[in-house]
Amino acid sequence: MKKFIVPVILALGAIAAGFVGGFIGTGGGIVLMFTLGLAGDKIEIRDRFALVITVITPLCLISALIYNRNVDLTSAAPYILPGIIGGAVGALLLCRIKYSWLGRLFAIMVIFAGLCFIL
Repeated sequence: MKKFIVPVILALGAIAAGFVGGFIGTGGGIVLMFTLGLAGDKIEIRDRFALVITVITPLCLISALIYNRNVDLTSAAPYILPGIIGGAVGALLLCRIKYSWLGRLFAIMVIFAGLCFIL
């Protein structure tokens, strides 16, 4: 039964991640992180972060193409290069941070993001 349930949980989580990311522009990766944990996936947390980024990237590109109708690209331009630099630095740091801190940092970021949306 577990062989059937885990793929269903992962598929539903992926659909939810795509929906959340496309609908509000953020949060799809958080949904996937929770889904992988819920499914009992034995992927180490560092590899889980990398997997989530790999999955979210094409979802973000699709969303960006669809949103492109409503967004002036010149208003997005100032954020693209710094975002790329931040992404590269974050990926490099992921390889150096202790496993015990990754979950804590993720939780802090989720709480911070939630507070930013509320306030």
